Amino acid sequence: MEHSRKYSARSMNGGRRKGTESSTFLKRSLTLQAELQKKSYPNASTLATMCGCSRSTAMRTIDRLRYEFGVPIEYDESNRGYFLTKPDFSFASLPPGRDELVALVLLSEMALMIDDPSLHDALNSLWARITNGRGDIDHDLEHMRQRFSSETTSVAKLADIDLVRLLTLCHRGQPTVVRYRSPWRHDEDKEYGGLFDRLHFSDGMLYALFKESGGRELILNVSFIKEIREVSELPPVAKEDGEEPPSKPYWLEGFGIWSGSKPETIEITIAPPASRFYAAQVWHIDQEDTWVGERLVRRFPGIASPELTRRVLSLGRFVVSVRPEFILEQMREDVDHLSGLCGPEVSVRE
Repeated sequence: MEHSRKYSARSMNGGRRKGTESSTFLKRSLTLQAELQKKSYPNASTLATMCGCSRSTAMRTIDRLRYEFGVPIEYDESNRGYFLTKPDFSFASLPPGRDELVALVLLSEMALMIDDPSLHDALNSLWARITNGRGDIDHDLEHMRQRFSSETTSVAKLADIDLVRLLTLCHRGQPTVVRYRSPWRHDEDKEYGGLFDRLHFSDGMLYALFKESGGRELILNVSFIKEIREVSELPPVAKEDGEEPPSKPYWLEGFGIWSGSKPETIEITIAPPASRFYAAQVWHIDQEDTWVGERLVRRFPGIASPELTRRVLSLGRFVVSVRPEFILEQMREDVDHLSGLCGPEVSVRE
């Protein structure tokens, strides 16, 4: 039976994936409803293709409709897709579900930073309206959020890097020259001329999709931007003979975002009891977890990055295996360095 472990992560890539049209839970639900009524046996892969989302997101949509909204669907092995067990089932308007209520709680927490009573009243009114008839939920949002707190530092720091200005440059299509230096990749400042196209906030970091005048697309960590100069126009970039086509940017949830590196499937096997602890964590929007006894096997798309190596090293003695080999090579370099700092009496086993 088609199945994927459920979790609540959301992609923050501007609502787009691989250049396709944005999708929402409502749109995916309506698309699945139409396919079920046509008896076309949709599955997570076909729903993902039709809605421009990941297969994991499509699977979560199916699971929510089955278990949260009670839509009577089952998986048919012979047709490799889902069907309505009650052909005459009537799709009622979908009420706000768990994820929407969680989003509203988080929004109300962030709104406390804004001294505007009318905003707080509007949130309370919206909460009361969408929870009307839900006997399992206390209707008093103000009372409920007194028992909840969250760390808003990672969100609040967006003000320090002038998020509004960057969004304005994206909206206006303003030509700019960016002075940039990545501590991982550059020994000196680089200058890029082009347009800011889209912003992406992930793991406490803000990234910008930057389109150079020559057609190349870069993904820049905004924290590494040293200067942004607005210009009236950009000089044309002459393409040299034999020059390779522009690299394709890859947006990755988790462990940083790098440009021009095609992700591979990372596989990490974790031993108990750490396996049960990390099973409750989301490392990547498209991660897939399976169990071999009490060992957790986690797979997700990734590339060779310091963030990924750091995460694997943090598992320590609970790492059973890691694939592919490039991660182990980076880990060996880091472990050799740390062993040297600890003194000659420390030995590293292969």
